[in-house]
Amino acid sequence: MMLMSKDVKAQQQATTLPGGFACNTKWIPSEKRAHYRQLVEALLHAITERRELPDGYSFRVDNEHLTTDQLVEWVNLERQCCPFFGFKILWEPENGPVWLELTGPQGVKDFILDEFEFR
Repeated sequence: MMLMSKDVKAQQQATTLPGGFACNTKWIPSEKRAHYRQLVEALLHAITERRELPDGYSFRVDNEHLTTDQLVEWVNLERQCCPFFGFKILWEPENGPVWLELTGPQGVKDFILDEFEFR
């Protein structure tokens, strides 16, 4: 019988919840969680437009509220707690707007709306 660490057990529990989606911030290193929460708040304030995609949403991000470096940092942390997300960052030409795409399997759109309180 193979013994699993608590971290492995926590990850398995998080990924097997009904609907298949769970944000498990315990996968973000504890020393980075406060900063992660700050980035989430900044991101929520930076979103100026939302477009529905077949498998998620695209968000226009205002660089006055969240720099692209901070956006990339948020993606790197978010990938740890929500591994089911697909991410794309698009920088439009001529210093145009920056877009963040969040995508995933069926049902992820409802999760995004609930998780980011967009309803």
